[in-house]
Amino acid sequence: MVLVVLACGHNARAQFDQRTSISVNGVGPVATETDYVPNVCNCENGAASFEALKAQAVAARTFAYFKMNTSGSINNGTSDQVYSCSGTAQSIHYAAAAATEGEILSIENFSNNEILLASFYVAGAIPTGPFNPAAPSAIPNPGDSDPTSTQQWVTYPYEAGVTSGDNTGTPLGFVGTPSNPNWPNRGAKSQNGADFLSDNSVSYVDILKYFYGADVQLRTASTDQTAGSYNGIKPLTNFDDYGQRNGATFDGHEGYFSRSPTFSGSTTANIAGSTAERSSAESQSGGHSQLITIDYDESSGTDFLMRHVAGARLSDFDGSSNAATGVANLKFESHGAVGLWLKTDDPGLQVSIALDDPTTGDRGVLRDVVADGQWREYRWRLDRPSDWEAWTAGGNGAIDGDLVSLDSIQLIGASDAEVYLDTVFWDPADIFTPASVGDYNDDGRVDGADFTVWRDHFLQMGENLPGDGDGNKFVGNNDLKIWRDNYGLVLATSQSVPEPGALATVLCVAVALAAARVAPARDRAAR
Repeated sequence: MVLVVLACGHNARAQFDQRTSISVNGVGPVATETDYVPNVCNCENGAASFEALKAQAVAARTFAYFKMNTSGSINNGTSDQVYSCSGTAQSIHYAAAAATEGEILSIENFSNNEILLASFYVAGAIPTGPFNPAAPSAIPNPGDSDPTSTQQWVTYPYEAGVTSGDNTGTPLGFVGTPSNPNWPNRGAKSQNGADFLSDNSVSYVDILKYFYGADVQLRTASTDQTAGSYNGIKPLTNFDDYGQRNGATFDGHEGYFSRSPTFSGSTTANIAGSTAERSSAESQSGGHSQLITIDYDESSGTDFLMRHVAGARLSDFDGSSNAATGVANLKFESHGAVGLWLKTDDPGLQVSIALDDPTTGDRGVLRDVVADGQWREYRWRLDRPSDWEAWTAGGNGAIDGDLVSLDSIQLIGASDAEVYLDTVFWDPADIFTPASVGDYNDDGRVDGADFTVWRDHFLQMGENLPGDGDGNKFVGNNDLKIWRDNYGLVLATSQSVPEPGALATVLCVAVALAAARVAPARDRAAR
């Protein structure tokens, strides 16, 4: 997009339903995620490094949604954005689209209605720095090259400290007033400025907030939950390097977990010296993880709580920190599962993940952390009430909002520890199933027959095992607990409820069986 002249004088009603295709004038319908977005990334900013390309993917997707909502189609050219050009999209462009799949930008207006952005962008001038990590800036110096003469349209709302009505946007769109804003017009991103920030370890979320404002919201498009609309697990933070360009590897970042684990006032004082640093020593995937070092004060005599809050660095405005709130994080649909990976040798820890739902706090039930020096996955299903508990005031122990966002990862214990954290994720396809409540023979009720299934597969490992209620590819004691906690549940109303007295008899057998066959430590890696 060299120059966009679309006027935004009207406030089109925001529409956030997922669009599987984009109607390109002169071309026809084009698959959004696997064709349109990666090709726009290639044509518009193809040589950029990875975080800039991810920001480009979100801006291109959002602008395409805006045009589809307001015009029903989009031009293939600099009047809107370029879809076809010389050369073809490369693996890095497809990766940028996949990493941000379904993500679009919105803003709340004065009436608390959500408005889709018209996410303008231009080439802009090429900043030469220097770069200060403590105060990220991409404003070019006097004399920096502006080869396309488009720097005049670029905005810097984060540095200017303007939000809400005070962010009047870019002259590329209709400019409102502070009392009567043109809400879709939040400004214009500089592609060269985004690339400069990307090269200096700034995440794509912070790049977007830098150019469009700290108060813009990153969210997923609304999908048909039964249609499997997303392609696999969506990492929220993975701590990895973000790619190469011209033979150079650019250092990575810590995504939503860039703050100290003692940043939150909820973190207890008896671990005041604890740290969290990106590390190349261990990784569950890619090349990096985050090493959390817990420095425990034994004299306190009480357990610690570490609330490691999530939030983009450039999300603070109005003089307050917005870490652990929705505006500082990706809002995603409340179906599937959330989870993370941990590795430690230190025993006695428990872990939870807390969410904003959408404004109240609900926390995943505490999971025992396996201290065997192996990477272990811990997950919580968003639509399984037994996976959640009320945490802060207003929480109800269930995930019931349409959209949720990360609040924090929480660790509880009473000793020094070193824990590696990697791949915090949302798995939209992990839908609650009868097996996850102990109905291991899928007959619509949880009864003694399901115990028999569990017993016959006890200690087995593998994919899709009968009796694997927590989905961790191992049939163990946690799967017995799931069955026991739901004993008597009727999933199909035509089925009768088992006699309560039968549970005591079966549990006696279960206890004897578990005592005779001790499960290995991996059984405690509850998902």
